[in-house]
Amino acid sequence: MRELTECCEKAASLLKQHDVRQLYRLVQFIDEEYQQNRWPELLPLYAQQYAPADNQIISELLAVCVNALHCGYQWSLHSQYRRILAAACVSEKLNPDPAHWKQLHLRQPLWLSALEPLTLKSADIVVFRYWVNALTQVQLQRCEPTQAFFPLLNSEFRYRFWALLNQQDTLPLRLTGQKFSHHKNQQTAVLLGFEGKHQILALIHKLDSPFYVSPDETQNWDVNDKPLTQEQVNALAQHRLLKHKPKSATQQTPRKLLQAINRYANASGALNAVIQQINQLPFLASSLHAAVHQSERIGYNEASRMDLKQSYLWLGSKRASVILATAFLQHQFSLNTIPQHNALMQKLGLLTTTLQHLSTETGVSLPTPAPLLALLSGSDLFRHPELLKSARWPRPREIEHCYSTSWVGSALDISDFRRSRQLVKRWQLPAATENLLDPDKSEDNELNALFFLANYLTISTYYPNVLLSDSVKSLLKSYCQQLQVNGEQLTRIKAKSAFESHCYSPL
Repeated sequence: MRELTECCEKAASLLKQHDVRQLYRLVQFIDEEYQQNRWPELLPLYAQQYAPADNQIISELLAVCVNALHCGYQWSLHSQYRRILAAACVSEKLNPDPAHWKQLHLRQPLWLSALEPLTLKSADIVVFRYWVNALTQVQLQRCEPTQAFFPLLNSEFRYRFWALLNQQDTLPLRLTGQKFSHHKNQQTAVLLGFEGKHQILALIHKLDSPFYVSPDETQNWDVNDKPLTQEQVNALAQHRLLKHKPKSATQQTPRKLLQAINRYANASGALNAVIQQINQLPFLASSLHAAVHQSERIGYNEASRMDLKQSYLWLGSKRASVILATAFLQHQFSLNTIPQHNALMQKLGLLTTTLQHLSTETGVSLPTPAPLLALLSGSDLFRHPELLKSARWPRPREIEHCYSTSWVGSALDISDFRRSRQLVKRWQLPAATENLLDPDKSEDNELNALFFLANYLTISTYYPNVLLSDSVKSLLKSYCQQLQVNGEQLTRIKAKSAFESHCYSPL
């Protein structure tokens, strides 16, 4: 397969010249191919067998690259985050000194931070790099799994490494394409992949008939270092199991469910279609049952007897949509997809609590519950370029508006709010919610004033001395008068919200 040879040649050229752009282009190419099928998993073994020189180091470079991308899919990392991780893993093998790469004009802060040694304050990407390196050493048979992983899982950083282990459905401890020989019958098989703790093997002459090998059965198979023929490599690259896309924990938008909800709301579809779609996502079904159980208007025994359809009818379509949207976004945003995920989730938690306290203090009702409103407000930040490339949270110099993008110091740009507007429409949420999140539809009313103050209090909790533009100062004064709250009340609400949301807690 031509692409296998080309990747090996490009990796070999990196040994001769450490070119940052060439390195990233190689990673980008492999990732683009990996999104379509799994043939890049054959690269490390192919390099061992067919690279003309320096085959072991070339194999290791390609192995850390593929493993970083594979883990990135399992950990649901954003594509840019995933590629920077892979590039950092490769560059660390070429030269672990960040100063060397700075001399080569590497300026990407997240990439540079990934090359730092592991400490208690390290960014997640450093932890990822250590894990990918341990996995690679096991795959290349340079150490046993216990020697590679136990030092990490038993170290002072174990709480971070155990979290990674729990996120991985499979742990590929051998290279895809590795040959094995059976103890008794001397049959030769090749590794096609992993499913859970099981290996998927196929006899070398019967590739179309794969079979599972349990962990207990692996002791009957020894590694066979005899190289694959070029014909066998080509057959593997075209194998149907390697045509599958790598799995990701990210839950895609349930479009069929949204379509069913829309049809039912417009009296053009059946409720059974909605229930059928909800049942396919157990965490959504659980959210509806939990909402019924938590209601004070119904007894526990009666709520326990309700099936999903009865729960949906009891809640009503509008309230059920709010509950489903909240559950879906909480699930979606709980995944550590961007470098500043934890910091963003803390800020959204603080915004949630602040919205609730301001609503109670002023008597202004929110159009949707505070947790959902906060998630919608921050949804665009999960794709914001500043948070995708930064090793640390960008410090705003001046606040020019009080929407969530002001948290990273961005000027007001209507295009920054596209995702939140889409989510409101998809989940059939109230128009008042859309008006709050869309600067183009901003209205001069008490609800907009409350939303402005909640965002202002959130940003001022983290940056109490940040500069405010004249327009923000004017709106702050005007909205305080409109809601009849003074500086003392705002300070009290801010302190109470920060205490209750634990926004500075490392846990």
